[in-house]
Amino acid sequence: MISVSKLFQSFSISARVMVSTASVVGILLLWIIFFSVERQEMTIMAQNERTMTMMVTNVISALHTIMKAGYANIAHDFVTDIRKDKNIIDFKILRINGQEAFLDNKTVNDVNRRLGDEEFSSRDLEEVRQILDPKNPDLLWVNDNLRLLPRYIKSEGGRDLLIYLAPIINDEKCFRCHGREYRLRGVVQLTTSLTQAELDIAQTRYQALIMASAAVLFMLLLLYLMIRYSLVRPLGNVRDAMEMVAGGRLDMMIKVPGRDEISEIAKSFNTMIFKLRETYDGLHQEQDKLSTIILGALDGIVVTDGAQRVVLANPSAERMLGKDLKKIIDGGWENLIDDPEYMNAVLNRRGQEIPELVFYNNRAIKVHGATLLDEIKRPLGSAFMFRDVTEEKKLEDKLRLHAITDGLTQLYNRRFVDESLVKEVKRSQRYDHFFGFILFDVDHFKKFNDTYGHDQGDRVLQALARVMKEHFRIVDFPCRFGGEEFCVLLPDTDVTGVYIVAERFRRRVEQMEVDGLKVTVSIGIVAMPACEVNSPEELIKKADDALYEAKHKGRNQVCSATPIADGELPLDLR
Repeated sequence: MISVSKLFQSFSISARVMVSTASVVGILLLWIIFFSVERQEMTIMAQNERTMTMMVTNVISALHTIMKAGYANIAHDFVTDIRKDKNIIDFKILRINGQEAFLDNKTVNDVNRRLGDEEFSSRDLEEVRQILDPKNPDLLWVNDNLRLLPRYIKSEGGRDLLIYLAPIINDEKCFRCHGREYRLRGVVQLTTSLTQAELDIAQTRYQALIMASAAVLFMLLLLYLMIRYSLVRPLGNVRDAMEMVAGGRLDMMIKVPGRDEISEIAKSFNTMIFKLRETYDGLHQEQDKLSTIILGALDGIVVTDGAQRVVLANPSAERMLGKDLKKIIDGGWENLIDDPEYMNAVLNRRGQEIPELVFYNNRAIKVHGATLLDEIKRPLGSAFMFRDVTEEKKLEDKLRLHAITDGLTQLYNRRFVDESLVKEVKRSQRYDHFFGFILFDVDHFKKFNDTYGHDQGDRVLQALARVMKEHFRIVDFPCRFGGEEFCVLLPDTDVTGVYIVAERFRRRVEQMEVDGLKVTVSIGIVAMPACEVNSPEELIKKADDALYEAKHKGRNQVCSATPIADGELPLDLR
């Protein structure tokens, strides 16, 4: 369902101004008319009440005069004649106890008794009518205040009625017949209809409605003409000019007709177009420069717009990615290296906690990306840069391998051992992972050098290195520790596993020959966390102690820094 605000915004500006102005003026006008009508209705009702009050007062005065003149016997006829008035619905004279007078002989008998003779004749037919309860609040109020009391009520038929209760005062001229004990001789109850007043009010409302409708229509017509010629046409000219500028015409200028606000808008528009044309020309020049730089850059560059659509890719990017421009644009920036997750991480993490080097299209490529935002953090576009570092990576790997590799045996060297032990010991301590370390050297190696020469000693070390590469797992790290000493790092291997692999290696070495010469090794092992170790140096020390123990026991055997139960070993190794 369309909201009122959205519906209002869909109107033209002239319609909105008309609706807004007409609403405000119309509400004000209706309020004035409503207030005037309400005051006039109050005046009509007050005038009607005054008229009825005057009539009641006159009736009571006439009735009082009749009674004072001693014509009480014709009072009943007087009441009957008053009831014939079209504006009077009912007229009754009540005693102070709420009973209707002139229907029985009670008053006649009281008067004759006070006068001492039969001055007034009795009625043959008597009737008692209790019109009001003796405790009726209105009756008691009139009796206490001796003043006329009007009351507006609705009849059972829904008609609005005005009822008066008017006191008949018992003054000195009445004492002879009615006595002094009561201040009132009775109460007049007169009921009048408000029909005529209601008709007058309805007529007033009808006239006010006609006047309000005519005023609103006239106001709308006047507003339409004023808005049409003073607002809509000038704004239409501005709108037409803006549409032409949006279409690419920057040579548009608007005539400035006067000195009002719309004329100021026209001046501002002309100034804006002039500045925009200057900026546009400058941007064209900068764009030409930027295009020359991007297209001639050796690094690959891919650019997107604010909607993250690829709009530019230079030849270097096409060459590195192995894709033409159309394929790059159709695939989108997420699929530049066919890995949307990585490309999203490049933008969202700004290269943090992700590798900046990827291998794609048989190349080692460094990827950088960033999104340009405006003042309110809306994306203006993104840029990605790809740098081919394949040759640098090869050289780096070669240098790295040379730095951590022993030249004679092509095993990892002591530097690699020291760096790796720091990581593995910390990992085992932090996560309680298994880690094994084997340290061994060649038995009687000095004999090989002294008897057969250093070249023969080197061939023994090289043969031993080849066996190590074949015997241990891919995930293990066989290393030359120094001289004739070697070590092996075994991640995720418990003490039993370390012992088994070390013993089998020892037996394999025992069975081999190098240039007809037999070779044996003495091995010391240590494993975490079975053996409590606090540092890499302590780990090496425990392994070296186990190696020394193996030599002390006669060489060509494996000794462990941690005791191993025979039941944990295979039968062939016990």
